[in-house]
Amino acid sequence: MEENIKNKHGTGAFVLSGMSFFPIIGVIPGIICIFNALISRKENSKKLGFLGFSGIMVTVILYGFILPSIFNSKDFNKNFEPHSISTMTSLVRQIEYFKLQSSKYPKSIEELRSNLTEGEMVLTYDMSGPTTIGDRPREFYYEVINDSNNYLLFGIGQDSVPFTNDDIYPLIDVEKDKNIGWIKTKKLFDKGILREKEYNVEKSKLLNNYK
Repeated sequence: MEENIKNKHGTGAFVLSGMSFFPIIGVIPGIICIFNALISRKENSKKLGFLGFSGIMVTVILYGFILPSIFNSKDFNKNFEPHSISTMTSLVRQIEYFKLQSSKYPKSIEELRSNLTEGEMVLTYDMSGPTTIGDRPREFYYEVINDSNNYLLFGIGQDSVPFTNDDIYPLIDVEKDKNIGWIKTKKLFDKGILREKEYNVEKSKLLNNYK
């Protein structure tokens, strides 16, 4: 009887295997269970190893497939639009502060980030759509225009393409904020007349660069 007990993994080993089903933190207990099962080769080692492996797979499936599909769903991301709008509105203030300190607008979001002092933080990621575009994080669209006198800043919407109908914008009061450099749309003028052809060509270039 005693010899039969020694030839089996005890309760503690299976409690550890149960812990392996907790996402992320259960990976290490799962690995320990698998390693223990391979080394010990007891009667119930296969069961212990299987439970450890199953626990690890919970993390893999949850974080590798289920959560990304939820986070990238349109309905889920739509709920983050108010957050993104608020973030952009705060970002406008930081861009204007940069201009006040440097006498120019930052050429890119990266330049804005690189000029932060220790302890400062700037939020530039657009949570209102898929979390990534290709292999890079999804950020707000930012571009300095009109000889560096103005800039565009907006969220690129559910379709992840700038200059389309689902773009979202910061909350700007046209009257109170009339002295800031943010503008909603890019226009090219020639003696007060909008040059449609040049604008469309410029827009196509921007879209190609953004892909």
